[in-house]
Amino acid sequence: MGNKISVDSKPVFGILAGLISSSLAIWLFYERISRATRLDSLKETNYNIAQLHSAIDSLRKEIEDLKATKSLKTDLNSEIDEDSKSKKSFKVVRFKKTLSYLSSTSDADYQSAWSDCEGQTEEFFDFPENDALAEQIESNSSAKEAIDLFDKVDSLLEGSSDDYKIAFGLLTDHESEFGCNVEYLWRAAKSCRMSAQASSDAKMQKELSFKAVDWAQRALAADESNAEANKWFAISLGATSCYCSVSEKIRNGVLFKEHIDKAIEISPSDYLLHHLLGRFSFEVSSLSWIERKVATALFKNIPNGSVEEALSKFMLSEKLRAEPWKTNSLYIAKCFIKLGENAQAMHWINLALAIPVVTPEVFSVS
Repeated sequence: MGNKISVDSKPVFGILAGLISSSLAIWLFYERISRATRLDSLKETNYNIAQLHSAIDSLRKEIEDLKATKSLKTDLNSEIDEDSKSKKSFKVVRFKKTLSYLSSTSDADYQSAWSDCEGQTEEFFDFPENDALAEQIESNSSAKEAIDLFDKVDSLLEGSSDDYKIAFGLLTDHESEFGCNVEYLWRAAKSCRMSAQASSDAKMQKELSFKAVDWAQRALAADESNAEANKWFAISLGATSCYCSVSEKIRNGVLFKEHIDKAIEISPSDYLLHHLLGRFSFEVSSLSWIERKVATALFKNIPNGSVEEALSKFMLSEKLRAEPWKTNSLYIAKCFIKLGENAQAMHWINLALAIPVVTPEVFSVS
């Protein structure tokens, strides 16, 4: 029982060494497989990147070819259209209701992902969208040119009689550029009418008066919904009354009221339009017997007009105008005289006498 059993440890170590060796071999095998897999994956990735660059180069070449083709077509079209463009070179500039504010929509700025690294200087490819951009830039440039011209003309029309002629000359010099634009055309009618009024030559007065009507008709043809076009057509037409027969005068009077009414619908806060409507009512209330007979013969329904209606229009004009106006005050006094209210008439006459004359009268109704 006291005898110890001895165990030989050499076989145990041999077994352990075999297991470790086998495990190491297996690990080395799988490590080689993993490395091979990663290498294949890297090769595939590099191949895909190379393919991508190749595709980009092909696409860039196609774009360059397309640009070259488009440029050639543009040059050919330019040569074909050269004659037609020289025949008509009007710059059509569209505005909102007032010239001072323009509506423009900018195209988005698109760039490729490679522009910075490849030194690209072009931000847009010459596709159809860029044609629209080029047209818009040209339109904006034309609009600025028009605004500068019209601002200068408006300033001159607030000046002396010599300034009216300068304004009209400036406009006629730019007819080839803006001759289709309503803002240009009604200003041409206005400056022509004011030049006629300022002229001391009776023949020139008549010639310019009828030319003003022609300009105003062109303005209406360009945009019949423009308040200023309607107003200056009515004013210019009324100014020709002294050269017309009784029947023409009455027919023109009906047209006068139609266009003043339309202008008021578009621009109800314009004090001059209400004054002109008051003048019309006042003149209708003062028609002679023969004029009324002719009017009745020409028109089944002639426009009505009374002193009371005229007075209400003059009062509204006075309210809308920022500063007192000599002509309007005088017509208010005339209405009170016809109504037999002499005290009120004297009040407005005294007011009219105190107001300085700034510009000559440029319109007529009768």
